[in-house]
Amino acid sequence: MKEQIYTIPVNEVYDTDCACPLCELEKRIETESVEYSLGAAMMEPDFRVESNERGYCNKHYGMMFARPNKLSLALVLDTHMIEVRKKFDELKKSAAALKGAKTGFFKKSNASDVAEKLYNFGKNVTEDCMVCKKVSFTMERYIDVILYMWATRDEFKEKFSRSKGFCLKHFYEVCKMIPKSLSDADAAKFIPELAEKEGALLDALQEDIHKFTLKFDYRNKDMPWGTAEDAPIRTIEVLAGSINENES
Repeated sequence: MKEQIYTIPVNEVYDTDCACPLCELEKRIETESVEYSLGAAMMEPDFRVESNERGYCNKHYGMMFARPNKLSLALVLDTHMIEVRKKFDELKKSAAALKGAKTGFFKKSNASDVAEKLYNFGKNVTEDCMVCKKVSFTMERYIDVILYMWATRDEFKEKFSRSKGFCLKHFYEVCKMIPKSLSDADAAKFIPELAEKEGALLDALQEDIHKFTLKFDYRNKDMPWGTAEDAPIRTIEVLAGSINENES
């Protein structure tokens, strides 16, 4: 079967009553990747070389810092900082050279070029991430498998029909993969089902978040909450993807 290694997690998550199956799969990948980065990967030279070069983003450094193994994290940071300083030292030389540069009406300073290089350095250091790379690659495989299984497996098609839809972040990623993963005939059947399911999800959320606001009017104090009590977090997670409520 196509992408066999990915089918089991997809089936498992569709057997649960989650708001967005792809958010659940993404959480698993992130957790596994962070634990791997601070564990087995420490003994893999190729991974360490790439980790030293790329580093991690703010979110995934935060997840790493929350783990108890601070020594592994310190080793990752130590060797990554060596690479960061090497790159910055070269840029620092270019910046220092501007002091003696002569400019005039016919000669333009290359200060803007140096500024752009410094900008790209800062951007790459803060945004490049080993975990994000792994998540992006694996999530694309998962979406491909979801679409493939929908088109070829009746039992999975039934699971999909019972699911709630996707957060909008993963909704557009699924839509982006449709032309690549489905034939035109299958896409013509899948897209209406997907749109109907997503529309029902958005309608229900709008009703709940509006009801949540009404509950703060004293005239509605006796109105039952129904499903609206946790509407803010559910609405955020559909609009923007799963979040960690405990983050400050």
